[in-house]
Amino acid sequence: MPRDTMPRLVLDDIATNEAFQPARPKITLSRWSAFQAMPAAGFSHIINALKHRDFRVFMSGHVLSQTAMWMYRITVGWLTWELTHSATWLGLMGLADMSSSLFIGPITGALADRLDRLAIIRATQAGTAFFAFLTFLANYNGWITPEILFGLVVCFGLCISTNLPARLAIVPNLVGPENLHAGIAINSLVSNAGRFLGPALGGYLIYLWGVSAAFAACAVFFGIPAFTLWLIRAPRIEIEKSGKRLLTDVVDGISYAAKHAGIGPMMVSLIITAVFGKTVVYMFPAFASEVFNLGAEALAMLTGSVGVGAVLGGIYMARRPGLQGLTRIFVLSIAGVGIGLAGFSANTTFWIAVPLAGIIGGSLLVNGVAAQSLIQSAVLGAMRGRVASLYVMIQRGGQSVGSLVLGILADIVGLRWSIAIASVFCLCFWLWSMRRAKTMAKLMEP
Repeated sequence: MPRDTMPRLVLDDIATNEAFQPARPKITLSRWSAFQAMPAAGFSHIINALKHRDFRVFMSGHVLSQTAMWMYRITVGWLTWELTHSATWLGLMGLADMSSSLFIGPITGALADRLDRLAIIRATQAGTAFFAFLTFLANYNGWITPEILFGLVVCFGLCISTNLPARLAIVPNLVGPENLHAGIAINSLVSNAGRFLGPALGGYLIYLWGVSAAFAACAVFFGIPAFTLWLIRAPRIEIEKSGKRLLTDVVDGISYAAKHAGIGPMMVSLIITAVFGKTVVYMFPAFASEVFNLGAEALAMLTGSVGVGAVLGGIYMARRPGLQGLTRIFVLSIAGVGIGLAGFSANTTFWIAVPLAGIIGGSLLVNGVAAQSLIQSAVLGAMRGRVASLYVMIQRGGQSVGSLVLGILADIVGLRWSIAIASVFCLCFWLWSMRRAKTMAKLMEP
């Protein structure tokens, strides 16, 4: 279609979207000139993204929110283990937290393409604070049972599942297309700083004052960003209306991602790392107690090590220039997850398990940031919320399925063997992805 006859894209669209379509013409730029055109790696990309005031405000609240989220998860995991001593129940809590993304993920993505994304984020942020406070009340007053905790975690997970597609889709609006990669990396870096800070603080609070104190801190940490979000001064983002029914928009988003020769295979790869990689964290309470014969402080160190590895991976990704070579890094990160899981499953020494958890965390972070950067750059602006919701659905929904499967498997064959099986799946799928890496790179690294 001639450029002058194309409809105007929505505000957050990237001007070079045409280059990402499957029928992309062959690029003839020489290797040397392409290398010369690439920006140098360094912290300047991070600084440029943080020059945007609204993005700084957004990220400052995000630090507290992510810290609270991981504090909530580690506290729920420890309380579940104290109540049941069952790996299956640990898996069920992971299912409660994440499974809502499987059912409402595409719908929340379509809403993020129709409604004010910032308003969605504000409402759901307040919801997380509310349900964290209810969890505190239930435990403090002695009402808590595994079933009640399960229900509270389901409600908490619904808020997170609705929040994340809008949160991911709004990043390009806060930093602009020229800082997109750095903005995504900073967003993931902050998320995983919370993965480190939350378990460390949660484990410390559980050790000193008990589970109720940790839940109370979660409610406060969720509540503060609910107010700071109102400090963002960016004008309401105008969303281009499709004129279609909501479910039609949902189907269009799924069809678009599945048919895209670059986005589709990348989404399939993400399913494997979500189901078999990220779920190991839900087994940490059982590993800390049964394999290493330690308490909540060991759980905090294992989960915190995942966060440290993720922070280091986030710094590396934020310093990288542009998209060139990102598909290869994405594929290699799958191998990193598989190798980390294999080492973790074969080990019974706690101080060896801690750095292995860091390797898993770093590899998962690199995997997620690389995928987000490539997908966010390749997707049409009008599809951004829906494709972001598919990413969230895979990440959270995959974890929900994987946590339940690994929990049941751990009760049948043992904790260490369940993680060993997960590592085999990741390594096999790394080989599958290697065969498709060149095709994905051609479509997603212009």
